[in-house]
Amino acid sequence: MASKQATSAAQGPGGTVPAMTTTTSPTHARRASAPARRGAVTSLTDHALLHRALRSGTRVVADALTGIAFDEPCCPVRQRELVRWTTRVLAEVRAHAALRRGLEAALSQVVLPGAPDLRRAGGDAALDSALARARQALPLFARDVSAGAPALALALTGLADLVATRLDAEEDGVLPLVDEHVPAAQRDRVVRAARRSLPAGQSLFTLPWLLDACHPAERITVLRTASRPARTVLRHAGARHARTRDAVLGLTG
Repeated sequence: MASKQATSAAQGPGGTVPAMTTTTSPTHARRASAPARRGAVTSLTDHALLHRALRSGTRVVADALTGIAFDEPCCPVRQRELVRWTTRVLAEVRAHAALRRGLEAALSQVVLPGAPDLRRAGGDAALDSALARARQALPLFARDVSAGAPALALALTGLADLVATRLDAEEDGVLPLVDEHVPAAQRDRVVRAARRSLPAGQSLFTLPWLLDACHPAERITVLRTASRPARTVLRHAGARHARTRDAVLGLTG
């Protein structure tokens, strides 16, 4: 989930960025239509859109690295862009974990006494371990594709599965309660606090990444909600993101 400024988007050069296609593991295929069940996205500040992007962003690199580990071609450009994409997605996963903790803390202040603990024991520890494995494997892949791809593929596949499971639980349990009980102003403060943990320049990735996750029918509505600062960012970042995405997917020579 991103702040209003960090999650607005706009039209990039030459039009909107085309939607990303991903391969969803059988374990999580049942969730492929979950965002649609919650209604169409109308703003890039919507919970559903960030969740959609987190699912696809982690799965894309997991699938790409798995293919490379089984000798799919990986030129230096693809290697470089995979490192860039993975680094940015890992930052988004960490920020979302901080956001969820903040929302759970805000919710715990307003739920009725005697309500069950909203925090899942060990959940953050498992995510921290999965992130650490991915971060440790990434430099080796950056140096040597053949040596690094197998370990990074395993790490990213495990992370993608864990992220999907955590988002399932969040959508089924935490978010409905947050939407019902936590005031919008307090939610916005939590979002801003989580986004402050991100590295400089992250919005150059995040904005077109979120726009990529929009379904075609949603884009006109979503772009109408874009802030002027977001449109400025997208004018500079949209084409760059499209090249990164295509390289990650192995669509460039």
